[in-house]
Amino acid sequence: MRIPFPERIPINRVALFAAALFAVQQFEGTPLYFSASSVAFLLIATLAFNTAGGLTRTAGVYVFFYSMMDVVIGLFYKAYLGEPADSNLLDPHTTILAFLGSITSMFAAVIVSRRFARRPGVLQNILIDANMYRASVGCIVFGIAGGFIISLLGSGGNALLSAFTQLDQLIPLGIIVGVMHEIRRSGGTRSTNMTIALAAGFYFLYWGLLGYSKQGMLEPVVCWALPVCVMRYRLSRLQVVLGLCGVFILFYYLVPYSQYGRNANQDENPTFGQKLQTSIDLLEHPNRTRQKYLEATAGNVGGYYNSPQGFWNRLQFISIDDSLINVTDQGKVVGLGPLKEGLLNTVPHIIWPGKPPPRYGGNYYTHEINNQPFDEGDTTTGISFSPTAEAYHVAKWVGIFVVAPLIWLVLFIFYDWLIGDIRATPWGLLVFAQLSHTAPEGMLSGLIHFLTFDTEIFIFCALFATWVAPLFAIAVLGPDRRRPAIRFAFQAPLAHRQATDEHA
Repeated sequence: MRIPFPERIPINRVALFAAALFAVQQFEGTPLYFSASSVAFLLIATLAFNTAGGLTRTAGVYVFFYSMMDVVIGLFYKAYLGEPADSNLLDPHTTILAFLGSITSMFAAVIVSRRFARRPGVLQNILIDANMYRASVGCIVFGIAGGFIISLLGSGGNALLSAFTQLDQLIPLGIIVGVMHEIRRSGGTRSTNMTIALAAGFYFLYWGLLGYSKQGMLEPVVCWALPVCVMRYRLSRLQVVLGLCGVFILFYYLVPYSQYGRNANQDENPTFGQKLQTSIDLLEHPNRTRQKYLEATAGNVGGYYNSPQGFWNRLQFISIDDSLINVTDQGKVVGLGPLKEGLLNTVPHIIWPGKPPPRYGGNYYTHEINNQPFDEGDTTTGISFSPTAEAYHVAKWVGIFVVAPLIWLVLFIFYDWLIGDIRATPWGLLVFAQLSHTAPEGMLSGLIHFLTFDTEIFIFCALFATWVAPLFAIAVLGPDRRRPAIRFAFQAPLAHRQATDEHA
């Protein structure tokens, strides 16, 4: 079995699915305008995805995760439960039209961005196959030990340590590079080796379980699955069964564990020993932990379904956005403040020592929804919103049809120029992994962060893996005797090298 990595989704199949959803929604009592808007959203999202180039391009990845995670899964599951699609919403008419307007604006941004498409991207073809294994090992070694090594510099290395902490995505990158190398080296018979397994296990345990991070638990799985999909690796039946069991355990038990565990420690700054003991206690009784999580979140903002549905509540933003859209229509339009703050926040502390902490975001908006005075010290009410909700909250329909598409256009053009075909490079897949989180719940201000701070991460990781990581691999693998240990020459693009070879 090969996991699909679609470049295009047949519009006729989507139309059949949309027609079936329309019929089910009408049978369940959904208003006609809501069902018709749902069908239009599905069709426009498919056209935008196909026009963007599917999952091979940044725009296509963004469209996919935005539409699926924010709207499509929620509508499908709502219909599956037999509930009208507009139920439990405060302002269903404006909410569904806001989503429809957003996907239309996004489609327009995709169409314009395709006129500026570049082949290949700037960061393509800089890492040659012969260096991939050592690049993988070096990224993993420095990703684990880099902070300790930099801390040996003393107080003089504090600024460097802070920068490294913000840029460090080396372990996930090392996993991606290692999987790609192993599949190529084995001719498609293997996808992992001991180095990949140890790195994934360390990341999962340290950042996922002990850090109560969903991203820390999901990222090793995603970093293995992405190159497996891209390189059309054939999975055995046993791997498929084990994978499905792992996904079930992850979402059914470990996601509630991470959500509940963050607030399980009573101390404000728990020690490592306290965190370890809390983790052991929660993991020893997974059903009890899951039940406590469901009880703790039963009254949260954003209940789209008539009864608690566990992690399915996290796979839709219709009701969550509806709460913010409803507050906006009550006169609480926030203006361009979040976007200005996002741009100002890109100034480094070394240049602006007194830079104020960010104010706007999920925490601020949730206080607005609950009609509570904003308290920067209270971070327990923060939830994520989609870019649609923040766009509407910023400037209502001007935010939907002007502000949001301009930001999407910049994102699509810039990353198409920088990365090109996402399948071609390990850092392209790292962009894919990050977009799976940013697109549905990063809001508009999160896109400014993605265009600035996250771009620095991707460029740093690409350059480190290409020129520095092989040097750190020497500590584990010894010197590479096939060629000089240090090679600083920039690797010419593949097409240029082939043309040069033919000429010679």
